[in-house]
Amino acid sequence: MAAYHAKKRLGQNFLKSESVIKRVIELVAPQAGEAIIEIGPGRGALTLPLADSGARIVGVEFDRDLCGYLNKLAGRYGNIEIINADFLEFSPDKTSIPSFKLVGNLPYNITSPVIDWCMRYHSRITGAVFMVQKELALRLAASPGTKDWSPLSVFTQALFTVEFGFDVAPSHFRPPPKVTSSVVFLSPRGRDVSTPGSAFATVVRQSFRQRRKLLVNNLSPDIVPGSEQAREILAEVGLDPGCRAEQVTIPQFLNLTDRLKRHKLV
Repeated sequence: MAAYHAKKRLGQNFLKSESVIKRVIELVAPQAGEAIIEIGPGRGALTLPLADSGARIVGVEFDRDLCGYLNKLAGRYGNIEIINADFLEFSPDKTSIPSFKLVGNLPYNITSPVIDWCMRYHSRITGAVFMVQKELALRLAASPGTKDWSPLSVFTQALFTVEFGFDVAPSHFRPPPKVTSSVVFLSPRGRDVSTPGSAFATVVRQSFRQRRKLLVNNLSPDIVPGSEQAREILAEVGLDPGCRAEQVTIPQFLNLTDRLKRHKLV
């Protein structure tokens, strides 16, 4: 079969390295009979090895031309289904899959929306392995008190344990991207905290509104009417009025949200 060439307008960079493919498959640890949803299967570099395990593979691919290419590749398999759809608008309800693993090489511009998607369906996700731009991988796996601690870190780690896997150089892709990628592994915490539109999400986003500002100034006046009341509320949950959002842990954000709810402010 003729090779499928990447479309620049779609930001396609296809993984070609067998050594990297093997490491990703080992992290996913596919098992016969389980379901795996692959985000943007591309040319099937991960799809076919995942299917060799006996797992049910559902590839959600935006590029209609690629879907035809993939269906031909998957012809000898009975456990691969290719769906032509925008993953961000895709619902697992369409597949009759109660729980699943996620895997995908995510373009920079959809990483945050994919995390929002994961938050909506987190109770059904048994694990996820994502290849993302290294800058975003560092945010996903960041710790409080570091420059990479951000709303993306908080929302992801509120529901998932994030482990940084390994870096992937541009040379492992065709065509090579201009940045280094990294692989991260997400495993569910079993905690039901929030969805993107919740009070928790509102408090976190507002807290990081201007990173250089003190937390008290980010909260007031948009959430808390006055700065003095904001200082009192922070003191109630044991937070230093002089702290910034990047110093606040997830349990502290949860406590802060609960306290703001009691004051009927969120």
